[in-house]
Amino acid sequence: MKKCPDCGMVIANQAIRCPKCKFDFSDGSGNIITTSPAAGSASGAAPSSGKRDVSIMPMSEINKDNVDEIYETLKSSIIKRKTEFDHFIDFLENRTSWLTSPADVEGPLAIEKGLLIRSVGVAKQLLRLKDTLMPQLDEESAIIMALFHDVGKVGVEGKPLFLVEEHLATSALGISISSRITSAATKFTVNDKLVRMHVGVRSLFLVSQYMLLSDDEAQAISYAAETELLNGGVCPHTLILETAIKMQKGIYEKSDVVSGYSFTVI
Repeated sequence: MKKCPDCGMVIANQAIRCPKCKFDFSDGSGNIITTSPAAGSASGAAPSSGKRDVSIMPMSEINKDNVDEIYETLKSSIIKRKTEFDHFIDFLENRTSWLTSPADVEGPLAIEKGLLIRSVGVAKQLLRLKDTLMPQLDEESAIIMALFHDVGKVGVEGKPLFLVEEHLATSALGISISSRITSAATKFTVNDKLVRMHVGVRSLFLVSQYMLLSDDEAQAISYAAETELLNGGVCPHTLILETAIKMQKGIYEKSDVVSGYSFTVI
């Protein structure tokens, strides 16, 4: 068996074209290429040599030092929906707090870039999980769902969800001066001027203005972090994204858990 490098579908080695996306496996001379996708894919998996690779790709530790590089790799993997994806990314990067927002007001990612670190981490988790649990899941779809499942935390243009917490400082003259905490111990608060809605709903609201999503993608983005709201009607996309989120938040954002259970991290 081999996996299509374009859509991720697993098909027979003798197949000339992928039945899903029509990717051509021939070399132009009628010879069929039977190798798996190149190592440059976003998932980071190595090419197959014809034998099943039973080794597990270690998880990269996503942090402030490497998140930008991995984020760029994920963005460059979007081909089929590149135009609409790029328009949305341009909006996020230039008109919202996407690149600087924390992921939460408390916890290890209540820091600048925390949201990007978590989103990229979830994307890497999902790409690892899908190769084993759901290989028919399109790689681009996985990246889009994972990167944008929490994008509602940017708020809206001109109104970020998280604000740097202000406090009153007293000057030498006894006058109270409003200042922002900008040290390493920066604290954030929720912007009460935003219209209230679930993060998943706001995420879908933002993404759907720029990208055409499938029903499965829409449910995953809206509910993967709160699947209990679906009363059991969870689609496979949502279930596997939920698992990726839980792996990222419950394990890979907690160094003591990673070391205590010997999870592989590079």
